[in-house]
Amino acid sequence: MSAKSKIYGIVCTKGGVGKTTKAANFGAILADMGQRVLLVDADPQQSLSRFYPVTQAAAYGLSHVYRTASVSECISKTAIANLDIILNDDKGSEGKIPNFLRESVLHFQHLRHALEQLDYDYILIDTQGASGIVQESVILAADVLLSPIKPQVLDSREFIYGTTELVNKFRPKPGFYSITGRPMPPVKVLINLWDRTSTAAEVSNYLRCEFDKETDGHVTVLNTVIPSLKAYSEAAGLGIPVHRFEKSRSGPTRSALETMVDLAYELEPKLFGIKPQWSV
Repeated sequence: MSAKSKIYGIVCTKGGVGKTTKAANFGAILADMGQRVLLVDADPQQSLSRFYPVTQAAAYGLSHVYRTASVSECISKTAIANLDIILNDDKGSEGKIPNFLRESVLHFQHLRHALEQLDYDYILIDTQGASGIVQESVILAADVLLSPIKPQVLDSREFIYGTTELVNKFRPKPGFYSITGRPMPPVKVLINLWDRTSTAAEVSNYLRCEFDKETDGHVTVLNTVIPSLKAYSEAAGLGIPVHRFEKSRSGPTRSALETMVDLAYELEPKLFGIKPQWSV
């Protein structure tokens, strides 16, 4: 058990890029590697709350965490061993959580303070697919931001603009401190729905060059890519982790199991060599 949880915020400035699927599958591969993982659903669409079967529901959800900065009665159990979740009980962009955050800038610290009480190895927070006040509170709570993107030309241009703007908003100017006293979390870009076309490769190289130029290396593009495979949607439909659903495949494209292990090793090198295990 770790002394301090590592907190990932799964963010993007637009929707439809696979944030929730990535949060659920990344959390599950870490859990099957023996890590204690907590998912937090901060997206008002509540998709992560429904991704895996909940075997033991807590009395409260995320709105209670924000109001009280306490999590003792907010953690639900999923059907995946080592994987817990704080469910979102505050649907809609004008729900209780956004209104609470607007009341005081001090309220932005509640999520971080609540999560610091916990003794998980990893905490993964899913957010809505647009900039907003709840997303900002997640950014202020996170140690690392993981941001999925489709390898498409128009999407990549919009993504670069939105992500650069986000980084510049939260990164303090030289000589100044951030509003939390903590640095802006580094951003790791994850290319999702990759296909084996020249366009996808060109977009990947374009993203790397532009982010290096625009953010001074604060935003980096991961080497691991998530291929465009039916396995990801099929596993989600069954409510199971994709690495358990597709353990091998023929052809040059890596299986879901291989891909998710690659992602875990790249983001968390200390886990290298640990093989995921689970009971059937």
